[in-house]
Amino acid sequence: MIQLYEVTKTYRAGRQRVVAVEPLCARIEPGEFVMVTGRSGAGKSTLLALMGGLTRPDEGRVTVMGQDLWSLSDRDRARFRARHIGFVFQFASLIPTLTVMENLMLPASFLPPGEGGTWRRALELLERVGLADYADRLPWQLSGGQQKRVAVARALLNRPEVLLADEPTADLDEETERAIVALFQEENRAGTTVVMVTHSSELVPTAGRHLVLSQGRVSCAS
Repeated sequence: MIQLYEVTKTYRAGRQRVVAVEPLCARIEPGEFVMVTGRSGAGKSTLLALMGGLTRPDEGRVTVMGQDLWSLSDRDRARFRARHIGFVFQFASLIPTLTVMENLMLPASFLPPGEGGTWRRALELLERVGLADYADRLPWQLSGGQQKRVAVARALLNRPEVLLADEPTADLDEETERAIVALFQEENRAGTTVVMVTHSSELVPTAGRHLVLSQGRVSCAS
């Protein structure tokens, strides 16, 4: 489903060159649920951005569903992401002037009519994340945890084959954390490939495979 071939990524911090990902190879099989852990600065968020075509590698190749992401035009890559990849970022990143439902329906706007998620699908997802009564509220009227749950529902709207989640349960209470992970497991059982970054070692056993990143490399896999 996802393959990284000798991928490297560096950033500039002033005059300093920061290596985020060393030459790295990784393979995620269709239908896997993979948990990614590692210390702060190990390259976890960069890894997800590379997998999702949000960050261009300095070297190497990234393919999703057999498609080389960086052989596509910007427009076609954006459409490929909208159709096949769902993202949950570290921060909810909701648009403050849009209601919960309007935020949730945004991914559908990036696809031709009839190809994206529907209003009914959005209502179903709000029910599943426990926010069925919040559709008409604005983001500032929600708690941080509630905003994160909207972000999770938004990522699932277009029924993506791949779900990439960067610390989706950070700063959530234990009950909400369990509910979000259970939702990911449910989607995974339905066939969605899930790659989730987490700071919580307690969540690792909920996935089928565990990758540990250290200084931009996979230091351990199980």
